[in-house]
Amino acid sequence: MKTNIYYLWVRTGDQPLGGTDSNVFVQLFGTQGQTESLYLPPQDVFAFEQGSIDKFILEVPDLGDLTRCCIGQDATADSGWYVESVRVRDDETSREWLFTFNQWLGIEEAGTLSACVEC
Repeated sequence: MKTNIYYLWVRTGDQPLGGTDSNVFVQLFGTQGQTESLYLPPQDVFAFEQGSIDKFILEVPDLGDLTRCCIGQDATADSGWYVESVRVRDDETSREWLFTFNQWLGIEEAGTLSACVEC
């Protein structure tokens, strides 16, 4: 099965206490398949902080045109997290997708730890 490189940017909103130190996961859906829930390892202690953009490189099977993105966290530390958006670029075709969340993920803040949006 053909694999693709996808660049992924997670934008944490500039909301007071909007960042998280919890473990973050993403799942991508496309016209040719979907990924498992993938752990996004923090690059440093400032990952997923208020107003930040964190970049990741995913090597996964070719998903075709992306249609949906789910993102979540496990509430292990600083559970409230304000996710603004997730942008994904296919390295091979340079095609990009923007998934806009603009919502809190946290039990106290939103009653949920994950959210999914369509493109």
